[in-house]
Amino acid sequence: MSMHRSRPWQNPTPLIGFVPEWAGQFDTFEDWCNHASRALTGEVGSTGEKLSAFCVDAKGRRCNIGKDFMTARDEDAFPIRYFWTGKVLP
Repeated sequence: MSMHRSRPWQNPTPLIGFVPEWAGQFDTFEDWCNHASRALTGEVGSTGEKLSAFCVDAKGRRCNIGKDFMTARDEDAFPIRYFWTGKVLP
């Protein structure tokens, strides 16, 4: 038996044609510090659940915690754009 069995969750189906519906952006680290708590909250899903924003820096990396935003600042990767939803193009 092979020790390197394929796991379906390790090979996701590519999401071809997905386009984020951008909700806004933070132009600088200071913008993020001063406005993120308001800008990234308050969105709810179809059943009333709270939705978390997806933040993406100028290098295409996901920014999820403060350290990610500090890395983006240090590597000149602002603006950071954010979205909650997207659509798949036909």
